[in-house]
Amino acid sequence: MRWTQPRPGRRLSQKHVARLTGVSEGWYRALEAGRRRDFSEGFLLRVAAALRLSEAETLTLFLAVCGRRPPEPRAAAGELPQGVRDLLVQQTTYPAYLSDIAWNVVASNRLMGEWFPWVLRPGANLMRWALLHPEAREQMLDWEDSCARTYLAMLRVAANSNPGNAGLRALVREVLDSDAACRRIWAEEHDVVEHRDGHVFRLRLPYHDHAEIRVTSHVLLPIQRQDLRFVFITPLDDERP
Repeated sequence: MRWTQPRPGRRLSQKHVARLTGVSEGWYRALEAGRRRDFSEGFLLRVAAALRLSEAETLTLFLAVCGRRPPEPRAAAGELPQGVRDLLVQQTTYPAYLSDIAWNVVASNRLMGEWFPWVLRPGANLMRWALLHPEAREQMLDWEDSCARTYLAMLRVAANSNPGNAGLRALVREVLDSDAACRRIWAEEHDVVEHRDGHVFRLRLPYHDHAEIRVTSHVLLPIQRQDLRFVFITPLDDERP
């Protein structure tokens, strides 16, 4: 697969592209020939810039060469796409929120704040609340089996998948250092869970006058920010108002 098909008005030799990307001509030629598979993300991004590849072409380059997506642009890390924000705000039927890779709550809709006021606190974090806060053990029924084991398994997957994420490492340490039950479950359980999509659990919240309800969580990944989770919570069909 060749990546030097010139755009109109541009004809770049292998030597020129190699110079633009800061590598030897032989190194770049190996990329074109498909002979090497250990190219760095930085090099591939420089190739995409030198050849003025579109977003779709850059994705194709990364998938073909190293089997993964290109990293998110740095500018995107602190920005919430307007379309995602609008979708969250306009979700007026069910509680919904956005969390990042370490389960920090980035944004939430009105109903989420009414069901779970903790999301409105500065530094709100799903794992920290669910695993360490006393009210979580009162509001999430069958806390150990329905909540703690699942969330700790999710933490294990995330930490192993993102070993360089300091926030995740700190969160795991905080949870295990702070709670004996979490330490015990972590030591005795080796299950791995990537997400809680489709998980049914029971709640008893002040918003519902402490009546028990069963709900399902749904997890979506915004295509523009796949480092975020878009989560909304729906009551089971037989418990809808």
